[in-house]
Amino acid sequence: MNCLDFRRRIGAEPRSRDPELLAHRDACKDGCAAFWQRAQRFEDDIEAAMAVAIPEGLADRILLAQATGERRRQLVRRRTWMALAASVLIGLAGGGMLWRQADLNSLPALAVAHMPGELDSLDLTQPMTDAQVEAGFVGRATRLKGPAPAGVTYVHDCTVGPYPAVHLVTRMNDEPVVALYMPGKMSSKTTDFRRDGWEGRQVALSGGTLVVMAQGASRGTMDAVERGWRAAIEGPAAPRVGQI
Repeated sequence: MNCLDFRRRIGAEPRSRDPELLAHRDACKDGCAAFWQRAQRFEDDIEAAMAVAIPEGLADRILLAQATGERRRQLVRRRTWMALAASVLIGLAGGGMLWRQADLNSLPALAVAHMPGELDSLDLTQPMTDAQVEAGFVGRATRLKGPAPAGVTYVHDCTVGPYPAVHLVTRMNDEPVVALYMPGKMSSKTTDFRRDGWEGRQVALSGGTLVVMAQGASRGTMDAVERGWRAAIEGPAAPRVGQI
């Protein structure tokens, strides 16, 4: 073994007790013994530096720190999900409140809420004259453009919620049907409704909105009353092309 091989082996295996290595160390005159001693001191220093006593309970503290950190992360995740869930619930509750508020202010709701003080009008059976019916509309600064339906037994200037209205009752087939006409209150569409024992329809007309409703009246009677008041308020429908 030459000096180069010896030093390579000692660099890779400083604690080797290979007889060939030891024999070269003891016989070499070119400094391999000193090289070996430096390698041994270096290894001693490394071992001394690494020989640090482990504090008592260190493993338990590490495990506790890991468990505490995991619990904190879980708590943060739970709080985050709880905050998100609360936000969703608040949003739903707020949306529900807005929907209920909008529903309470809808024309069907206002029309039904108007009726408790007007129920006696449903018992009237004496037909009114055309002049009396016309007077009810004049009181709301509007005029009929066609003849009123037959069987009008009640007409009165009322207020439905915030809207000035003409309150009418038409008795047809001995069934009273309420009609509330609100001039100037425009609706975008015609919709049916059922609310608190009343069945009715909100009808969009050219100059306002008509609400027709009844308790127990047949749908055919309600439809006939709606058609009658539509023709009276808007005027007779124009004939189609080809009709005379």
